[in-house]
Amino acid sequence: MKVAVAYDNGEIFGHFGHCLMFAIYEYGEYVYECTKTLVETGERQGHQAMADLMRENEVDAVIVGNMGGEAKALLLSYGIVPVVGYSGDADTAADMLVTGQLPVSGENAGGCSCGGNCEPGACSCGGSCGCGCGT
Repeated sequence: MKVAVAYDNGEIFGHFGHCLMFAIYEYGEYVYECTKTLVETGERQGHQAMADLMRENEVDAVIVGNMGGEAKALLLSYGIVPVVGYSGDADTAADMLVTGQLPVSGENAGGCSCGGNCEPGACSCGGSCGCGCGT
C-alpha cells in the first residue's frame, strides 16, 4: 500500500492544492516494512496537478489537513482515497492509516473537515470528521 501525506517539516500540511511536498510511504506486507520518499511538487499548483502527481506515484490514499470537493472528486476518480481533517506528525498518521487506527468514514471522505484546526466544534459538518475534535 502507498500512502501520500501532504508534508511540511514532518507535519501534515493543511491544504492539498498548495502543498510543496508530499511524503510517500510504501508499505510491505508488515507495517515495519516501509520506505518513505519525499516528493517535491515543483512548479505544480492546484487540484488537478496534485491529483495527477498522486496518480503518477500510484498512491492508494492521501492524508491532508483540508481538501476541497473538486480535489476529492479527482482523487476518487483515480481510485485514490482522500483522508481529510487531520493534523500532527506525518509518519504517525501514515502508520495509523495502514493499521486501521486512523478513521476513514464516509463523512470524512465526503468532505467533512476540521481543516487542521483540531478543536471542539471545528469540524465543517458540525459533527465529527473523524479527527476527534467534533465534540
